[in-house]
Amino acid sequence: MSRDPTTLAADEEPRVEAEVKRAAVRQLLAGGPFAESLHILLVSVVAALVWNSLPIEVTIGWVGAVAAAAGLRAWWRVRARGRSLSADEALRGVRLTVAGVGLAWGFGAASAIPALGLDQAALILVVVAGIVAGATGTLVGDRRSFHYLLITVLAPLPIGILLQGHSRPHLLAIVLIAMFVWGMDRVHGRAHRTFAERVRAAALLERSTEELARQHAYLDALIASTPVAIAVLDDQRSVRSVNAAFEGLFGYAADEVIGAGIDGLIVPESLRSESSDLETRVRRGEIVRVEVERMRKDGRHIQVRLSAAAVHAAADGALVALYEDISDRKAAEAAMREARDLAERVARARSAFLANMSHEIRTPMNAVLGFVELVLDTELAPEQRRALELVRTSSEALLTILNDILDYSKIEAEHLELESIPFDLPKVVHATATLLAVRAREKHLELTVDVPPDVPQMVRGDPTRLRQVLMNLIGNAIKFTEQGEVDVSASIIQRDGDRAAVQFRVRDTGIGISEDQLGTIFQEFTQADASMTRRYGGTGLGLAISRRLVALMAGELAVTSEVGRGSEFSFALTFPLEAGAQATARAAVSLGGRRLLVVDDNETNRRIVRDMLGAEGMAVHEASRADAGLEALRRAARARTPYDLAILDAQMPDQDGFELATAIRADRALTATRLLILTSAGQRGDGERCRQLGIQAYLTKPIARADLVEAVGTVLAGTASAPGAADLVTRHSIAESRHALRILLAEDNAVNQQVATAMLLKRGHHVDVASNGREAVDAVAREPYDVILMDIQMPEMDGFEATEQIRGLPQGRSLPIIALTAHALSGERERCLARGMSGYLAKPFKAHDLFAAVEGRGAQPADTAATRAPAVDLAAFRRTMEEAGAADAVDGILETFVATLPQRLEALVAAAGGTETEPLHRAAHAFKSAAGTIGAGHLAALLEEMERAAQGGDLAGARDKLEHVRGEAQAALDYIRTATKGGGDA
Repeated sequence: MSRDPTTLAADEEPRVEAEVKRAAVRQLLAGGPFAESLHILLVSVVAALVWNSLPIEVTIGWVGAVAAAAGLRAWWRVRARGRSLSADEALRGVRLTVAGVGLAWGFGAASAIPALGLDQAALILVVVAGIVAGATGTLVGDRRSFHYLLITVLAPLPIGILLQGHSRPHLLAIVLIAMFVWGMDRVHGRAHRTFAERVRAAALLERSTEELARQHAYLDALIASTPVAIAVLDDQRSVRSVNAAFEGLFGYAADEVIGAGIDGLIVPESLRSESSDLETRVRRGEIVRVEVERMRKDGRHIQVRLSAAAVHAAADGALVALYEDISDRKAAEAAMREARDLAERVARARSAFLANMSHEIRTPMNAVLGFVELVLDTELAPEQRRALELVRTSSEALLTILNDILDYSKIEAEHLELESIPFDLPKVVHATATLLAVRAREKHLELTVDVPPDVPQMVRGDPTRLRQVLMNLIGNAIKFTEQGEVDVSASIIQRDGDRAAVQFRVRDTGIGISEDQLGTIFQEFTQADASMTRRYGGTGLGLAISRRLVALMAGELAVTSEVGRGSEFSFALTFPLEAGAQATARAAVSLGGRRLLVVDDNETNRRIVRDMLGAEGMAVHEASRADAGLEALRRAARARTPYDLAILDAQMPDQDGFELATAIRADRALTATRLLILTSAGQRGDGERCRQLGIQAYLTKPIARADLVEAVGTVLAGTASAPGAADLVTRHSIAESRHALRILLAEDNAVNQQVATAMLLKRGHHVDVASNGREAVDAVAREPYDVILMDIQMPEMDGFEATEQIRGLPQGRSLPIIALTAHALSGERERCLARGMSGYLAKPFKAHDLFAAVEGRGAQPADTAATRAPAVDLAAFRRTMEEAGAADAVDGILETFVATLPQRLEALVAAAGGTETEPLHRAAHAFKSAAGTIGAGHLAALLEEMERAAQGGDLAGARDKLEHVRGEAQAALDYIRTATKGGGDA
């Protein structure tokens, strides 16, 4: 690094001062021989002049003293040269010897002057003055040495002059001596400063020269050792210097390139114009960084990164160019491109292989599973049924493995993309659990599903992947649980505007997972214990796929477990809400205010039923045992507030649901009570037992909220039946009551035609079959259809072309068209939707998947039974008061509302009979506030309309609403009285 001259001078000051002292010593010692000889010569001349005027002994003494002092100085000087004295020691010696010589001259002259005449004395003064004057040069290096000489030589002279006489010449001589002393001191001081400055400047110059040489050596070493090739060019593009890296990169020796043009050395002929353009940019002040091709001495071309800039400090227009060899990087990039291209080709080949494998395996699997499912619904011998069950189980296991491998491959290849379509969230959860209910019943497990009413119904997301995760978690829970229950739940954890976060949990009472194994269960091909793969079966991919699917949906799959007590898997997902599509369950009659008793030993089941039906306005009471339930029914009957419906669990420890139903039917006071049986393990003959006992409905758990509400509404809409005459409400009867669809199946595979047709006909739908796309187009042109199932790969005209032509028909523009394909790879669904199809179903499909796709897209029956919310939302009112810490005040507030309602109606009628609108406005406002407070939303809305009409001066319009207000007020009054009457929880 370079150093500032001022800083350099300050740092070097001690060294410079030392150098000044050494120079002074050298100067003093160098002038010694001449001075010593001169002293002896002068004293000899003086002795000759005064030889006859002075006593001989004085003359000899003076000459001897000066000669002795000069000799002593010469002896010390010679001795000092042979010894290594420091500057301070040498100066002390010089000063002492100079003082000795000065004393010899001064005292000798002072002793001689009194005996001499004035002219001779003046001559001596001249000699002494000459000695002092000469000392300003010989002693210029040291001020103190000169002062010693000046004092010792001249100080004694005034004494000798005064001893000679006191005349004016004598006094004038003394004054002249004093002036001479002052003048010589000034002369020597100036000479000494000049000497010191000269020495100091010489020392600094030497140091600066050394520093500059060091910097040059450092820069040369830096450039020489830099691994990047460097070349310095002049304004003629000739090379001024290069470093060793340049020689190594381009193969030239330094003496070969110095003075040569850079273009002729390393720039290929075809690139020289480009090189000239780069130089022009550099000389305009731009710093250029480009990747270019250059040429070595042996003619081989190499890729380099060129960085060039002008050297602004150089007056001759020099520029510096740096060349970095990037051949290895370019080779690596080329290798990476080749590897990427190869990977893409491999990925395409793998995708094609997976697609073909999926198609070739799924097509026959569709026939196998479809016909097995159809045959199993017929009368079979036990051995035949076991064999077919084995075929179905094995086929489903093979299909599961195939799906797992396909999904894992898609996830690994990052080809799996999520959908974003509207779907019914509670329905997906219930339907998924329902698919696995049979397996739970086979192991005598209680499978419960809890989806509270506040969970949004219609959301946007990927229902297929959500169902896949839940299927895996619920299936694992059933697989690893030998007794107890499996609880599936979905709960709202946050609602923010048009988005909702839902927490999904699957809890079991199975074998559990140890702390050590929790960290590995999400790894591929891993289960909690290696032995479990054989004991329980499975590929070990399910949880790994589930975790990645949840992560793709912006969630995290977590697990808590305890060995021997069970496990709980949970994850939270955020869904956009589907605006304006939040459907509600519909019942055949209004359920608001109806009283219900749930008898079930499982607390989770009771809570689920309570939440589902309580949201419909039913007053739900509970009993945990059969005997407690029977007593609750009897107590309510005695209080003349009988229950409208009792829901009984079929499996209870002391007395099951059928035994309890028998006891209820045996009590005359309870004959009007309608009964609904819920079972988690349906047995052959249960339906007939229900009919014999007069049970109105028989449903299997888990039950979806919509199905339960529809079943309860259907039961309450009918009449209590005598034993043996009941029309039993079941899942099948509910399904059969649904609208039958006219369906067009476009499928070229005869086996697949038979499978899909058989399933749909059994469901109650009408099916027409087309063997290719052209027949499908012709069929749509001839007949009206509710929905089309369109195979993609067909002869003559494939599904995509057929869809395009159908969309061109007037009746086909909005007709639902569901794609059927054996391709299950990522992007297939998006491709189908992009080509104008409405939905997508992968083969092989199961019956419930087919029904969900068709019935979810087909025309819906006219809804003649409008659902009506309860007249008073007591549940919301109670929650509000509980949050405020005033739950105890609810009953008192309701009693006050009931007691004051007649007076409020009278005040409203009286105000409406007047001619002023202000009284009516005040009465309606007060009544509206009270109704809104307790949750009577319909009544509050009517009163608000009346209030606005009165406020606007429309008295007649306000009066027209009076009868509606009366009816709604009576409904609210009846509802409150019914919901708060006896029949407490048992």
